[in-house]
Amino acid sequence: VNDNDNDTLADAHHSAIEHIENQIQSHENKNIITQPSLPSLYFVKADENSDSTFQCPTLCSELETNIYSYLTWGDYARMAPTHSRVANIMHDAAHQSSEHKWSLAQSLLHGENGLEENPALARNYLMELANVTVDLEKSPFNPNYEEMPEHVVVENDDEHEVADTDSSSSHATAAMRQLALCYLEGKGVETHTTTGLAWLQQAYRHGDLDAAYETATIYEHGTHGVTVDIYIAARWFLGAAEKGHVESMAEYAMCLELGCGVDVNDNEALDWYTKAAEKGHVTSNFSVAEMFESARGGVPQSDTEAVLWYFKAAKMGDEDSVKALRRLNDIARIVVPGWANTLGV
Repeated sequence: VNDNDNDTLADAHHSAIEHIENQIQSHENKNIITQPSLPSLYFVKADENSDSTFQCPTLCSELETNIYSYLTWGDYARMAPTHSRVANIMHDAAHQSSEHKWSLAQSLLHGENGLEENPALARNYLMELANVTVDLEKSPFNPNYEEMPEHVVVENDDEHEVADTDSSSSHATAAMRQLALCYLEGKGVETHTTTGLAWLQQAYRHGDLDAAYETATIYEHGTHGVTVDIYIAARWFLGAAEKGHVESMAEYAMCLELGCGVDVNDNEALDWYTKAAEKGHVTSNFSVAEMFESARGGVPQSDTEAVLWYFKAAKMGDEDSVKALRRLNDIARIVVPGWANTLGV
């Protein structure tokens, strides 16, 4: 490695350090996804073809680590063309962890953190994260709900929380759902709805309940060119609801209340609305209140119970519940004294 090569890399380092000075001021105030990082002594590598070593400007390890923690993916991209030995710097940084690979994929997909949009390259990293494939020839797509394998840990419920930080499992399923969106919307690949739905199913099979919910909503509303099928939608909502997905609980309750894809059953609807409400779902609190007010779902008519549920929903910001409390004010002012002042309405 000659002196000119070292000078070129040194210039790249100095340029990057100047950029850091502008970043430090706003770094703590920005909601930035995971910054890239490199292995220790990444820039001090033994030359494969000689006894010489490739040296960057000397920095102690701690200072070096701190400096590179302020660089963005865009900075790494600008360094890559400066020398053959750092040509793969983005790739090497991405492979530090699944979190870093996810960060780069999102930056490429959305054109963020100093990078231009490159959904095709983002898709490659998402495929690596997913670590599974979708082959419609070997496994034809079946839209019907299927039970999740018993050994899979559910990710999106209250009983089984999966850490978001550096979890290969959570990033894998997130990548599968992102790949689904790529195929559904034609980002980095040709639009192919069936393949997109198949990727959602893969994510669900690996424990992602959000994927089941998204599958249901696609069939419920007929998005992405899919034919509306309320029966398939209801079954996917139920499957996710039974495993703890709160939004699916509320949606399946509505299916039962309105008879969408299932027989009308107010008793079961109230049961699912209550489960969702107890987990903090806002509009489900309103729906439970309606059931008590109109004596549906197998419960006796009770304005008092209705007011209590309306008040819970109103505290969470539901405007319809505020209107209901005003309508039932004669009861509300007794059951919840000062409710209007409490809500600031």
